[in-house]
Amino acid sequence: MVKFDPNSHLRSLINAGNLRAARQVFDKMPHGDIVSWTSIIKRYVTANNSDEALILFSAMRVVDHAVSPDTSVLSVVLKACGQSSNIAYGESLHAYAVKTSLLSSVYVGSSLLDMYKRVGKIDKSCRVFSEMPFRNAVTWTAIITGLVHAGRYKEGLTYFSEMSRSEELSDTYTFAIALKACAGLRQVKYGKAIHTHVIVRGFVTTLCVANSLATMYTECGEMQDGLCLFENMSERDVVSWTSLIVAYKRIGQEVKAVETFIKMRNSQVPPNEQTFASMFSACASLSRLVWGEQLHCNVLSLGLNDSLSVSNSMMKMYSTCGNLVSASVLFQGMRCRDIISWSTIIGGYCQAGFGEEGFKYFSWMRQSGTKPTDFALASLLSVSGNMAVIEGGRQVHALALCFGLEQNSTVRSSLINMYSKCGSIKEASMIFGETDRDDIVSLTAMINGYAEHGKSKEAIDLFEKSLKVGFRPDSVTFISVLTACTHSGQLDLGFHYFNMMQETYNMRPAKEHYGCMVDLLCRAGRLSDAEKMINEMSWKKDDVVWTTLLIACKAKGDIERGRRAAERILELDPTCATALVTLANIYSSTGNLEEAANVRKNMKAKGVIKEPGWSSIKIKDCVSAFVSGDRFHPQSEDIYNILELAVSGAEAHRFDCTLKRAFGVNLYS
Repeated sequence: MVKFDPNSHLRSLINAGNLRAARQVFDKMPHGDIVSWTSIIKRYVTANNSDEALILFSAMRVVDHAVSPDTSVLSVVLKACGQSSNIAYGESLHAYAVKTSLLSSVYVGSSLLDMYKRVGKIDKSCRVFSEMPFRNAVTWTAIITGLVHAGRYKEGLTYFSEMSRSEELSDTYTFAIALKACAGLRQVKYGKAIHTHVIVRGFVTTLCVANSLATMYTECGEMQDGLCLFENMSERDVVSWTSLIVAYKRIGQEVKAVETFIKMRNSQVPPNEQTFASMFSACASLSRLVWGEQLHCNVLSLGLNDSLSVSNSMMKMYSTCGNLVSASVLFQGMRCRDIISWSTIIGGYCQAGFGEEGFKYFSWMRQSGTKPTDFALASLLSVSGNMAVIEGGRQVHALALCFGLEQNSTVRSSLINMYSKCGSIKEASMIFGETDRDDIVSLTAMINGYAEHGKSKEAIDLFEKSLKVGFRPDSVTFISVLTACTHSGQLDLGFHYFNMMQETYNMRPAKEHYGCMVDLLCRAGRLSDAEKMINEMSWKKDDVVWTTLLIACKAKGDIERGRRAAERILELDPTCATALVTLANIYSSTGNLEEAANVRKNMKAKGVIKEPGWSSIKIKDCVSAFVSGDRFHPQSEDIYNILELAVSGAEAHRFDCTLKRAFGVNLYS
């Protein structure tokens, strides 16, 4: 008769995946040995139920004193600690391993190293690794992976070099992770050396290695080499296709990214979350709302709509393309939200000019307990500045101080911009002067603030000071300093800086730089030179510079040049009201009434209507906008009644003053 072996029965149930039945058998065993304890604990770890695994291990040590933990069960329990991020339990096991000399086991050491890596304590992983008497390929790969995933690429490659010099041979995964480190450091030379070893070892056809090689080349700027590797792959998975899509997106070739996605779908490889996130970003950059909507349908059909990264990227696409209604509906329907979700919806409304809605979402975010990021605060500060609502900006400033974000460069520059646009250049200057850690973004914001307030001398002095202390200005900084030169009419200095950006800093002037120079020439009355500069600039299709010239022609009464400028604008936008109205005014002011009438007749035929100017006012946290003759405000009747009283009162006062002057009455008596 065959004797019943409970351990064999337990293992058979575990191997069959029947954890519930296995646990029932285990609980009925009168005296479990180390094998049975290890088997059941390991099964719970495999099932990602780390908490139960740790409870069982604790019970083993309390219930059965005859059973002592060995290297196998200790390795399994350390893995459970890593899974559940139970660092306190893991550290106690570390101490136990040292005390019982179990740490000398390569399996225990590797598991301990992996546990610290999983909970983000990579320095402790390195310490454990350095103290291990024996190491194997798994140990080396674990420490290299931990360092690379922590962004410590250089250290990861140092360990990889040491491993290569040891007797341990790298496997395919080790090569793949080392190539990822090369990509992170943009070390294409080191990557090519690893590529050579990959070919020698015969790993080049292994998919994970081939993917890492292609990604390394594309991230290092060697797009052609990466594309060649991709084309030569015998098989391609979702990682292969997504890496290429991300590469095209990174270099600004969004259309090719979309074409690659279509080829991927035709190859029957299903996209993953990262694929869709990259594609929605590409659609946003291209402002292709229709493509984004089609991708949205793909997401729904594949059941990826609950993915947080996909939902966030979809919301960003909708808000960037101006469809805030869809972005809001998507946000409201999300089962869970992170700080990126909140920042995206707040930024979307703020960048579209809907400040009140942006502040409402920010209030909801605060109520949810989510800590705001620098991006969310910067968005709110930007809209406060654009709407000239200084009180709202000050409240955001207070929150930045509360969360310790006031010295963040993004928040700091946004505060300077906000206070400048709200008319408080003094407060903007105070923010700028509160720290010694100047950055180019804050410097640019302050220079621009001075320029907008007519303080051109302060703007230019600050720019010169930044050059002396070694700051390298960017293209936006030059726009600010050229604006300062324009406002102060310093033509020669403007050309000095315009030439400096090209000759000293090797920057190609953008449309905005040419716009400043054209404005500067127009203000100096040199309309011929301004027209010549526009015709010679590499940016041909730009109506802003031609509009600047057109307005200057109106001021100087230059009919022919004004007509040419208007024609160029109308080539780009045949229904441009500004060009047509200004041209009509030029003709009228110089006595060409027939030509002016023809222009206005042309406007009427095209249905062109000049958009009226508008202003806004904030009363009791409510912003109201007004245009000339506006009757749509709910309190318009009251407003006009008050206006009539004010006008009639002013007229009565003026009449009274006239009478007093006529009779020689002293107005100040």
